[in-house]
Amino acid sequence: MHNSFKYINLSWAVVGICENARQPLLFHIPGIDKDEATAVEHYVIGYMAFWHIAFVEENRLVPCHEDTLRTEARQKIDRYIASHPPVETFPRFYLVLLRQSIAPMEADGMSRVYQM
Repeated sequence: MHNSFKYINLSWAVVGICENARQPLLFHIPGIDKDEATAVEHYVIGYMAFWHIAFVEENRLVPCHEDTLRTEARQKIDRYIASHPPVETFPRFYLVLLRQSIAPMEADGMSRVYQM
């Protein structure tokens, strides 16, 4: 199994996407060909609401454009994947929220890694 990892910066979070060549996740998200970040953002918000992680109104999300924090969030996802490697070949998302009140924040200004 060969997985590829891709990161998408949302204004309020960093999303890591793990997918394999046989089941590309981004291929299955409607509207992905038009605007990748917007399509992923809608998917993530819908997922969080569906699983009762958080009820999110897009207009209440706080933008965070700190490049250092985004880099640290990607590294946090990398460390999480290294200690919890994907076993199945199913595509998956990893989410780290940046300075959002919708989830508990750690001292570094980020949430824990949510695996979807």
